[in-house]
Order: sequence, then C-alpha cells, then structure tokens
Amino acid sequence: MKSKKTLEERFDDLSKTTVPALQVGSFVKFISTFSIENLSPGFVTTSEIDTRLWTIEGLTENLQAGLKAEFLICPKSKSEEELTNRGQSKSDVKVLIEPAEDVASLINNVNGEENFQVKFVPKVPGTYSITVKINGDKLVTSPLRVYVKERRIDVVGELVLKGEIPKESNGIAVNSEGTIAVSDIEKHCILIFDKDGNFVRKCGCHGQLKEPAGVTFLNNDELLVLDEKNHCIQQFNVQTGNFVKSFGKEGTGDGEFQSPQGICVNDKGHIVVVDLSHIRIQVLNKDGTFMFKFGDNAHGKLDTPSGCIYHKNKFIVSDIENHCLKVFDSSGKFLYKFGEEGEADGQFSFPWGLCIEKYGDHHSLLVCDFSNGRIQQFTMEGRFVGKTVTTLGNPKAIATTPDGRIL
Repeated sequence: MKSKKTLEERFDDLSKTTVPALQVGSFVKFISTFSIENLSPGFVTTSEIDTRLWTIEGLTENLQAGLKAEFLICPKSKSEEELTNRGQSKSDVKVLIEPAEDVASLINNVNGEENFQVKFVPKVPGTYSITVKINGDKLVTSPLRVYVKERRIDVVGELVLKGEIPKESNGIAVNSEGTIAVSDIEKHCILIFDKDGNFVRKCGCHGQLKEPAGVTFLNNDELLVLDEKNHCIQQFNVQTGNFVKSFGKEGTGDGEFQSPQGICVNDKGHIVVVDLSHIRIQVLNKDGTFMFKFGDNAHGKLDTPSGCIYHKNKFIVSDIENHCLKVFDSSGKFLYKFGEEGEADGQFSFPWGLCIEKYGDHHSLLVCDFSNGRIQQFTMEGRFVGKTVTTLGNPKAIATTPDGRIL
C-alpha cells in the first residue's frame, strides 16, 4: 500500500511538470523505396548509411522567391555492392529548411533507385539554411546555406487579341476554363475572348451599360459587371452574351452605390463591391441582398478604395490615395495595413487592381502599382516577394490564367 501511495504521488508530480515545446521546423521525411511517395513528417528506425558518401546536387544560383526550387540528395558512388546493400535496406532522410515560416509547398519523392528529390517554394528573398540527415546523421555539407533572390516577373510577350478589340479597358477577369472577359469603357460593353485571345462575343452595349468598370466571374458561365455610371451590378451569361439580371441603384443606403469600382466573390459566393464614392466596401449575398459593410469607420478607414480580393477569411483592399493595402477579417474588422508612398520595394504610388497567383498550393498577391508602372508581388501576409523588371505604363487591372500566365 505504501508503494502504491508513493507511485501515485510520483505520477502526480510528473503530471505537473512543464514539458518544453519542440522546435518547429519546415521539414520532410523520406523512406527510400522503388516507387514515388509523398510522406508526412515522421520518424523511422532504419539501417546504417555512411553520410560521407552522399551529397546535395541541383541547387542553382538563380533561386527566386515565390517560385519552385528543387534539389537531389544522392550518393556520390554507385558501386554494385553499394546498390545491392541499398536495395536491401531503407533510408530515413530528414530535410530541414529554415526559416521554417518562409517555406511553402515542401514536397518530396524518391527519384529512381538512389536519389531523393526535394521541391519547395521559398516565400521571400533572403538566406535559407538546408540541413539533411540520413538515419539521424548529418551530411558533411549540412547545413547548406543558399541565397534566394527577389522574384523577377518578366514580360514574355503579349496576348494578341483577334477580332473585336477593346478601345479602353478598365477591368479583366479569367474563369477556370481560360475564358477572358475585358470591360471596355468607351464601347460600353464587355468583350469575351477564348484562352488564345480570339474574340467570341460581346455582353451589353451602349444604353445598357455605361462605362463598365470591374468584372468578376460568378462561375464559369456567369459574369458580374460593375456598371459605374449606372451605379449598379449587372449579370450576364458569357456563353450566350444575354443579360440575366441587375441589382443595386444609385444612393447612399445599404445595397446602393455611387461609382462602384472593384468587385470579387468570396468562397461562399457572396459578392464584394468597392463603393468608391461612398468610401466603403459592401458585401451582398448571391441574390444581391445587402449583408454588411466596412471600411467607412475611424479604425482602418479607407480613403479611395479601388481593388478588393478575398482570401482565407480576409479582405484585402487597395487604398489608392493612402498608397497602401488594408486587410480586414471576414466580418470587416480592420487588422493591419502594409505599404506606403514611394518607389522602393514594397512601396506604392496609387495601388490599383489586385489578384491572387496560385503556384501549386502556394498563393501570393499581385498588385498593380499604377504610377510606378509595375506589378509587385507579396506574400498573402504582405511581405515583399518581387516585381516586374519592365516598365508597364500605368497598370490598373490584373488577372491570372489557369496555365500560369499573368494578364
């Protein structure tokens, strides 16, 4: 009985002991087999391997933030005896890339019978440390330090539009099939093109639309158009060009607009409208019924909002004359802002259109830096990634295509 009481007291003491947190790292784990595997992090007991006979290959000196980087972990020697021994055992390979919070899309697979392949996306420019362990032992070259440069967004060509072309475009959107919609404020219509730039049809006309601004796809078949001078939203079927419905009107009340500019749809299908002249963002349900508004109160108050996107429970709004982007939560509560007036990296001169670039499962933010004549790229949290290397004039609208082009 005394022993039992002693044990109970000991267990009670242990339960109150603070266990230090494990260090968080961005890492992948390999088990060598003869087929491709994607594995979750974990620990495996394996056979002994001489890490002096292994090396890291394939890392270039031109790594860029926001783009995929890859390298191989491979044996220096491939004698028949070594390959025989390798085929009879399993190798536990751990790859740690730091700073962990700046690494995205870390994946791995076994490449052939000897090589381990690692692919990752460095989020921002800077120095990264790569440590490789095989069965718990570091490679002699670990940790390997590499420098990642800022992303260079190159203009690789122009999408030549064929057939009817816009005179003065003010908005662009692309659906998941590659269909392109461009607003034309001079022709008072929306022009629809296929993925190769061939004109397909027109939505709206003078008298029906008056200086259309932002556009966004509600789905692959239906398009929402901000009718700036008619102060409403109009919906069209892009497969037929036919008008579907409109909602909103000129006014100061909820669900009413004055020169609306930007528009997007959130993950629930709710419609987000930049109500420029009233200096606010309005959120409507799928039927166009007002839900709530934000950006018009003292905390995080907007000055001249233009573009807006929604990503993972956050609204990101470009505030033109404050030369910054402001971030709000899903209920419209102001969280933070980033950017300031200037020409340096991460600074703006009248930021305008916004869009999200997807690279695997990694997302980044593209911003039209209007008066600086460039596109800047940021992490979704607002950290600078890169920019265009060619002056673009005065970009106002931007979109990405399913095949990775930026328009």
